[in-house]
Amino acid sequence: MKVNKRYVAIDNVCAWPQLRINDNQEIFMTGFNQPCHGKTEGDVVLWVSKDGGETFNYTGTPVVHEPTTNRMNHCSGFAHNGDFVSIVSGYSNRPKEIIEDDEAYRQVFYQSKTLQPIIARSSDGGVTYTNIPLQFKSDQSIIPFGEICKLKNNALICSIYLIGDKTTKSFLGENNLSAGVLLSYDDGYTWEQYYDIDKGLNEVSISVLEDKVIAVARTAEEQHLELYQSLDWGKTWTNQKQLSMTNQIPASAIVLKDNRTLVTYGCRNNIKRISYRIGDQYGIRFSDPTILQVIDTEGDMGYPSTVQLKDGSLVTGYYTSRDSHHHRYHVGIIKWTL
Repeated sequence: MKVNKRYVAIDNVCAWPQLRINDNQEIFMTGFNQPCHGKTEGDVVLWVSKDGGETFNYTGTPVVHEPTTNRMNHCSGFAHNGDFVSIVSGYSNRPKEIIEDDEAYRQVFYQSKTLQPIIARSSDGGVTYTNIPLQFKSDQSIIPFGEICKLKNNALICSIYLIGDKTTKSFLGENNLSAGVLLSYDDGYTWEQYYDIDKGLNEVSISVLEDKVIAVARTAEEQHLELYQSLDWGKTWTNQKQLSMTNQIPASAIVLKDNRTLVTYGCRNNIKRISYRIGDQYGIRFSDPTILQVIDTEGDMGYPSTVQLKDGSLVTGYYTSRDSHHHRYHVGIIKWTL
């Protein structure tokens, strides 16, 4: 592994960045546009890079938040027809600015509710969007996360997790927590079919191999990664193995050009870092963990997301609340090769 370049891509945002790449080698990066963990009003927005990840420019906002709410949780990807699709949820009762007093903010937090996700679809490169509510309904909170991936026959798959009821207070106990997948059979216009992966999971990264789908899932209680696979394109899932140690979450899984699997993930242990493992073409056997980048911070960090360019090089985005080189929340970019 060789790290070639590092950049501060977007300043003063938390983001939890998600990177996707289209056939024109444009990198689409979506993320929350405020420097906090969703404590204020804000939006998931799109930045696009046309130079291989070295610079990103604001392009559009998939779902514009209503006053006193935010739109922050999402999944994203490209449909078979080339449209950029996001599913975006969020929370009510959000102030315009951060409430510094912990008790005062806790009262705001308890009174807020999760919002029904909205499907946002763009046919002009992420500039403008059409919005419709997600068709799948649940008495629990619906939180989209990670990739929207292509299956055969115009089908798409994405991951969501269901937690508690629709009040954010339920998140504290994480009651009835489960993760699963939504399937669309009309190229992402409607999403109605839901299938469970497992209980006790939240943020899941989906990747489609030649004959199966794999899911790298964050466990809610022990905070490590578990590997699952589906041999029937998302309908049933079996657990395969543990992929990381405690506090090494969440992950981004992609299929490389040589059909191997790359899993990048954040490590929130004593040495904060971005690490990766390489899986075989079957998504079963994985290399030992390798450190991609140490993040010199005592604060918040992680959520790497990776795409591969036509020349085989890799672009990984991550976020941190600060590091030794930049003392604000920001999205960092690592350009590297295996």
